[in-house]
Amino acid sequence: MPTAFFRIFALVKDYKWRFITSQVAMAVAAIATVFFATLISALVDDGMIAGDEEAAISIGLQMIFFALLMGGAMAIAASQAVFFSQGAAFLIRRRLYDQLQEYSFENFDHRPTSQLMVRLNADAVNIQNAVLYAIMLGSFAPFILLTTLVLAIINTPQLVWVLVIVIVLVVVVMGLFVSAISRSYDERQERLDDMSNTLQENLSGISVVKAFVREKLEIEKFTRNAAEIRTPDFQAAWRVAFMAPLLTGLGQLAIIVGMWTGGRNVLSGGDMTVGDVSTFTQYLSLTVTPLALVALVLPLVLRGDVSARRIFEAYQTDPTVVDRDGVAPVEPDALEGRLRFENVSFAFRRADGTFDPPALKNIDLTIEPGERVGFLGATGAGKSALVNLIPRFYDVTEGRVTIDDIDVRDIPLKQLRKVVGIALQEAVLFKRPLRPNIKFGAPDVEDEVMFDAAKAADSWGFIQKLPDKWDAPVARRGYNFSGGQRQRLSITRALTTRPTILILDDSTSALDASTEGRVQAAIPGFVDGATTIYVAQRISAVIDLDRIYLLQDGEILAEGTHEDLMRSSGLYQEIYESQLGSGVTAGVDLEEVPS
Repeated sequence: MPTAFFRIFALVKDYKWRFITSQVAMAVAAIATVFFATLISALVDDGMIAGDEEAAISIGLQMIFFALLMGGAMAIAASQAVFFSQGAAFLIRRRLYDQLQEYSFENFDHRPTSQLMVRLNADAVNIQNAVLYAIMLGSFAPFILLTTLVLAIINTPQLVWVLVIVIVLVVVVMGLFVSAISRSYDERQERLDDMSNTLQENLSGISVVKAFVREKLEIEKFTRNAAEIRTPDFQAAWRVAFMAPLLTGLGQLAIIVGMWTGGRNVLSGGDMTVGDVSTFTQYLSLTVTPLALVALVLPLVLRGDVSARRIFEAYQTDPTVVDRDGVAPVEPDALEGRLRFENVSFAFRRADGTFDPPALKNIDLTIEPGERVGFLGATGAGKSALVNLIPRFYDVTEGRVTIDDIDVRDIPLKQLRKVVGIALQEAVLFKRPLRPNIKFGAPDVEDEVMFDAAKAADSWGFIQKLPDKWDAPVARRGYNFSGGQRQRLSITRALTTRPTILILDDSTSALDASTEGRVQAAIPGFVDGATTIYVAQRISAVIDLDRIYLLQDGEILAEGTHEDLMRSSGLYQEIYESQLGSGVTAGVDLEEVPS
């Protein structure tokens, strides 16, 4: 039973009058169609056999009226059905997209982007088509069947049993095919997810594919994914193709039985006339035709039901990081930026609810307002995991993180993320002009703030050389800028929000040493006492900070100023010697440093 599909109709309340209008029109069309068929009996008996030309013309005019009524009602139903189905697809996409904006980082970790794209596109289209044809054809059949059955009982009660048997057989046949078709469509959409994931990986990493001349491998991989879709597609298609002629054959057989039984009654001088038999054969045709239409519509509805289940699954996935009940508003400007980690441990959660090994273990530290601190360590040391807990991209597994002694979980998320500004290593820009990209976090900020932020992030110079300057176009993900330029634009965007706590998560890794030095020297003057946290693998990025925390395997091994750590930490000394001890100014990956 396509229960998920029917829930779509309850969801699309904004267009309920379109739906109601279409169904009223379909009912009128069904009644007109049946009455048209009923008049055949009078036309044959009272007009043709009786030789009454006037009666034949009168009945013919009535039939023309019902034919025009049927056509007009169908046209109205079609227009309303199209509008309703388009509206359903629009609302589904919009509401699902709204829900995706509420997802937490963990939700996206468990649900690949390619799957969400399939739901917003292919699944929404499946539902749109299913809604359209279910309204147009699926609902027409019940109206026809009900009206036909009532009139058959009234006009040709001797043959009603034939009609009932046909209906029962058709229902049984469809019941045998429905579950198998539904399973095939379910598997098809899962395979479509896999193919979309392959496509997304290939196109986003096309430079790597071409650099290593692996086009053939990727073609073979995509071909396998595409071939895997064919199997469930074929299984569904042959069942649909077999079901339609089977139902039509049952209908034709029923017509033969009806004509045989009715003809015997007429020839034996029974209570039926030739017109009654002709009318009943029309009743049978009217029964078989909509049932055949149902056979064609049912696969679309089943496909729509599978897509509806997938969309509701994504729609009903709750974000893992939310505001606590009763959380009190906090005035962002009133916070000073004192940051404290109290016995914090953290582990990433898998899709099945279990946890990975801890990424952070028993972190205790305090950062005073206005301090500039750095987290230094190799890839996988836990640096990014640590700073991601501050704006609640993830929540702690144990312990708590506080700002001015307020648990970050007691600060509304939208206010918390106005307090904390962050620039990530992967500087993502959007396909829109440069100005709204930079003002993304503070769209109403004055241009002068943006200009000062650009100077502090050392992006002012290359922006001024662009033909359109601040209105310069930005390509998808900012690929018309170099890696270093994107990072400086990302820092500019973070600075423009004037945060109380600024996090630079390895956001200068693509900069040369001199540019990195200029950025670090200029930022303190712009942020005006904001607490600033640097995440880095290069000592050059943290060497002048107030305090440095050295992390390894999710734990703090040592802390202090550069001079303190040079005296107390053997690992820090090894890192320094490997990166700067021989006069090297470009960073060396810490993973190469022995622990």
